Amino acid sequence: MRCHPRTNNIMANIQTLGIASCLGGPIPSCGYAAEMLRDEFARQGPRQTCLALQWHMLYPEHQRSKEENIAKLDRSISLYTACWTKERLPFLIIGGDHSCAMGTWGGVINGLPQSANFGLIWLDAHMDAHTFATSPSGNVHGMPVAALLGKADDRLAPLYPGCKFIKPENLILIGVRDFENKECDLLKQASVPIVYADQIDDLARVLVAAIDNIGRFCDFMGISIDLDIIDPEDAPGVETPVPGGIRASQLIRALSLIHRHPQVCGLEITEFNPEQDKDNKTLRLMKDIVEAFYGDCE
Repeated sequence: MRCHPRTNNIMANIQTLGIASCLGGPIPSCGYAAEMLRDEFARQGPRQTCLALQWHMLYPEHQRSKEENIAKLDRSISLYTACWTKERLPFLIIGGDHSCAMGTWGGVINGLPQSANFGLIWLDAHMDAHTFATSPSGNVHGMPVAALLGKADDRLAPLYPGCKFIKPENLILIGVRDFENKECDLLKQASVPIVYADQIDDLARVLVAAIDNIGRFCDFMGISIDLDIIDPEDAPGVETPVPGGIRASQLIRALSLIHRHPQVCGLEITEFNPEQDKDNKTLRLMKDIVEAFYGDCE
């Protein structure tokens, strides 16, 4: 693939990769998220939207085993994000399931200069830190954090396309409220910071503090959002809803406060399930999230 050069448009393009895959999760419909969001933006027209998204789409293969197909898809994702990272192009990833994070952030790490440090803010109701050896379900969308930390088992490791890993101190999980003991043990042993949902009274304060703390030690940062961080009342259309989440208004406010932060190279949104959505509430929320962080509305 070839990198796309910067444009001189008044409204800068955000390189946007849609990943039409549900290979890592149990629900097929989450693979429709990117196409549905693309269509939602298209319905507005260029004069109504706050930003310009330059869309690219990836579709999974099904000829091999599921694990081989996930590995190939994540390698393809990583080629895009490595390229955009090298070119210093801000990007947006719209996943299906959260296993795509291995490709997204593994690619970023591949694309960084050798001396650069990378940090990741992980907004999720779950820890996603299982391996095949510990996962009750065997679903790969519950494993990307373990892979990104370099803690994968022999079966998970081939699915990760990066050649380097995130340092535990440069990763923070925010909004966690549903997890198993073995993945919690993995994160505790690695000393990964975790902010549980019941510890959050002001998400904006928590997110800004995370940006400030990680930014002191990292040249580049990413933000990965699983929509189930949001309470099901505000985001019913997610793959694995968990009560007691963050309110949507809190997340929008928090992202607007770090709008186009210069150290944040990319934003990732995953786990939208249209079959569970009500009146397109979660679909519109996805659009609001993108515009809160990348939009240019006055």
